[in-house]
Amino acid sequence: MTDVSLSGTSRLLVALAVLTGCTQMPTPAELAANPATADPVLCIDKVQCDLYWQRAQAWVANNSEYRLQTVTDTVIETYGPVAPRRGLAFRITKVPDDKQGARIYALPACNNAFGCQPAPTDAVVAFKRFVRN
Repeated sequence: MTDVSLSGTSRLLVALAVLTGCTQMPTPAELAANPATADPVLCIDKVQCDLYWQRAQAWVANNSEYRLQTVTDTVIETYGPVAPRRGLAFRITKVPDDKQGARIYALPACNNAFGCQPAPTDAVVAFKRFVRN
């Protein structure tokens, strides 16, 4: 049997791969604990929903570290997240209600075991403020 040992550099690379392979997504409890992030953005009619959806796309395009990957009437999604970057990727969903309105949800994520920049809850608060105003 051959004795296989890793060099210091190899150990470091293995450790980095393990540590950065975890996607940092806010848990439902983290989002629910902050009233500013717990509730979706609500729109009440087609005109308002269209405006909010345009603002949502503009905000994600300007605030995500990643380019837009998918933009439809119900989903805005960026590429990523990629390890070990700390920047946020986003998935925004619009869920129509039984009238003319909808609920818009924002889900940020990064792929760094040491955390995201900005914090996901801060990003959701900024997203909602921009979309509503």
